Amino acid sequence: MKTINILIASLAVAAISSCSLIGPKAKPTSVRGEQATAVKTDNDKKMTQNTDQNLADRINGEWIIVTAAGQPVDRVDDMPYVTFEKQTGRVYASNGCNILNGSYALSADGRITFGNMLSTMKMCEPTPYETAITKALSGDATLSVKQLGHESYLTFSDAKGAEIITARKHNMDFLNGNWQITSVNGKAVSGDDATLFIDINELKVHGNTGCNLFNGSLFINPDKSNAIDFSNLASTRMMCPNMEQESAILLALEETVTAIQGSKNNVMLLNSAGKELMTLMSIPRTEE
Repeated sequence: MKTINILIASLAVAAISSCSLIGPKAKPTSVRGEQATAVKTDNDKKMTQNTDQNLADRINGEWIIVTAAGQPVDRVDDMPYVTFEKQTGRVYASNGCNILNGSYALSADGRITFGNMLSTMKMCEPTPYETAITKALSGDATLSVKQLGHESYLTFSDAKGAEIITARKHNMDFLNGNWQITSVNGKAVSGDDATLFIDINELKVHGNTGCNLFNGSLFINPDKSNAIDFSNLASTRMMCPNMEQESAILLALEETVTAIQGSKNNVMLLNSAGKELMTLMSIPRTEE
């Protein structure tokens, strides 16, 4: 009997131990690696799936916040932003000081609902727009998108129709595709072998100077309108009769800071002084 009692006691202890060990562990709450706290909202419930798919596509991606509470956001660096990930239903943002993230859903009438918002808790110099941005991303708002030139503007409005914040998104997709280089520094490019292929999604560029092949990277600065930067350019090293043209093409790409769409099929690349460096003409896709 003594042996049985000892065995029962041992099993009881083992059962209690297993309950404490098997239970789920609490995960630390964080936002992009920084300590975070919940932003209290009335929307931390199941998000509606009655989504306006067209609007969901249009707001997808990163937006730079340019006005808040009716006032311009007067910053040069580290502009506040909001990024929507359509595929995951997640939103990431900065109010100019702290980083926020959470979930969002769109209704068929253009209303957006945020839930489960988290925020870092850094102490920063107070700004007039910080509160407005946090408010816009903590409750309900109505969204509207307008297209102006190459850029889109996203406006958050409250229940009374008053603007809370406005954000800008670059639309540099007009650069996607294959281009013939038609002039460099105002001088016509001889022949049609000089080409440039731009891939905005992959942030890559490659082409032909009319002699050598080259490739590199590109960067689109979201803080500036129509800004683009070509870098890390590398080329093959064949010797050709017109090496002067090749040097001019590569140097012009390195100096480019702005791209302007002259028409549907033509683009101009400009330097920091607004001088035209290069003109491009779209090469139509051939049917395979």
